[in-house]
Parts: sequence; structure tokens; C-alpha cells
Amino acid sequence: MFLGDLLATPVSQAGRPLGYVADVRLSVPRHTPGQRVGTPRVYGIVVCPRRTGSFMGFERTRASEPRLLAAFFRWRARGSFLVLWPDVAVVAATGVELRPDARSWSPTLDS
Repeated sequence: MFLGDLLATPVSQAGRPLGYVADVRLSVPRHTPGQRVGTPRVYGIVVCPRRTGSFMGFERTRASEPRLLAAFFRWRARGSFLVLWPDVAVVAATGVELRPDARSWSPTLDS
């Protein structure tokens, strides 16, 4: 399975639907021996209650310009949350199941 295959996949927890995968977050370590760039690892997934497609990065920041676009994407991303990869129990073509004790986090990246 490719990471892109996860986009728009249904997400549930204990059989209860939560939304759809809107984004996959990666972390890249500063240094991997023998490589110029570290090997990326899956950090988590962003879950949106609606099938909205890409947020163009507006859910990751507190961007406010251009105002009209920022307001639109903020409205469209409402209710979205980040789930860390260790809290994902099952990934299948039919959907993603979260662990019963999975926590949700803000999708905004702090700088």
C-alpha cells in the first residue's frame, strides 16, 4: 500500500466512524548514517469528519493570509484532528481502525 492510498480512507474507532484520512504526516530525522537526508517515518494521520480533500497546508499553520482563502480552508478543516501512528491499530484498503485508547491532537504544527 502507498501512503497516497490512505487519503480519503474511512477512519473508525471501536466500530464508530470518525471521518476520513485527510493527510499523512511524516517526520524526517536530521541525520541517517550514510545518507544526506534522514529516512522519513510516518508520524500520524490527520482525520477530517468530512471528505474534503487537501487543505493546502492551512490546517498545519495559523496562516491568515490571503484572508478569504485562509477563512475558507479553516472552515473546511473544522473538526479535524491528528492521530499519532502508534495509535493506529489496523490499516486496510477498506479503512483505518484506531486503538480504543487513541488520543486526538491538534493538526496545527507549532513552530
